[in-house]
Amino acid sequence: MRCLGILIVTLLILSGCETFPVQQYSLSQENIAAIKQTMRSGHVSSLAVGEFTATTPGQFELRCGFSQLIKMPHNMPYEKFIREAFINELKKAGAYSLDQIEAARVITGHLDTFKLDSDSGSWIIKLTIEFKSGEVFTVTENYQHDEISCQRAASTLVPAIQDLIQKIITNPVFQSKMKSAAG
Repeated sequence: MRCLGILIVTLLILSGCETFPVQQYSLSQENIAAIKQTMRSGHVSSLAVGEFTATTPGQFELRCGFSQLIKMPHNMPYEKFIREAFINELKKAGAYSLDQIEAARVITGHLDTFKLDSDSGSWIIKLTIEFKSGEVFTVTENYQHDEISCQRAASTLVPAIQDLIQKIITNPVFQSKMKSAAG
């Protein structure tokens, strides 16, 4: 039994822990167009993004397989990565303004779930969005990728977050809030 333990430890040391990096976030032209359309059809021209928290804050890597890791760029926590992605989409659409903090048009988020389901080959991300004025809604992204591999999972996280943002900006609560002139 002791030999088996030594063998496993030796194999782990020799094989190392392979890491698969997540790419930097890339903007979604579809999201940018949807944000512009929403803002054009409403009375609100911009909003601010407050703090994004997480049920398990500060995590920036997750285990995938036996000795493999998927790691966020610059060790950025998941909740911060999603927040920055959302801000970048809003900025590109001309819909982000820190001035809105005073106008109460502020969105905050809470990352309820962020996991990789290795059995089904999917990212499962659940995010609760709250407006400073009290409106709350939750979006869930279950992003399937073609093959069950850590490398593929790492490469599909950005599209999964793009889809999550799409669900935020097309949510009826978000749409309604952007069409109301009141904070």
